[in-house]
Amino acid sequence: GQDDGLTTLKGEFVFYADAAVLQTRNEIYGVILNDKVDELNQQAKAFKKEDTDFVLVEVKGIISSKPVGEEGWDNRLEIKEIITVSAIKAENDNVVKLGTK
Repeated sequence: GQDDGLTTLKGEFVFYADAAVLQTRNEIYGVILNDKVDELNQQAKAFKKEDTDFVLVEVKGIISSKPVGEEGWDNRLEIKEIITVSAIKAENDNVVKLGTK
C-alpha cells in the first residue's frame, strides 16, 4: 500500500543524452539515474521510433527536492518500481491539425 513511502506517478518519460525526465500532467521531474532507469529505457525501446521519443509510463518512486545550487529540475524522482510502459498514441495528443479537410 501507500505505507511503503513510494508515490505512484503516471506520465511521459524520455531519456536522452544521459538525462531522464518524467513529465506528469502538472509537474516535471528530473529522474535520478539508477538500474530501474536502465530497465525502463530497455522496455521503452519497443515503443520508440526515435531515441528522443516519449513513452507513457507508470512508476513508483521517491520524490525529493533538488539540492540548492544544483542544476536541473526542481523536483527529482528516484524510480523504485516500474508498473507499466506503453506507447503514446498519436490520437491522444489533442493536436488540432489546421488546414486539413
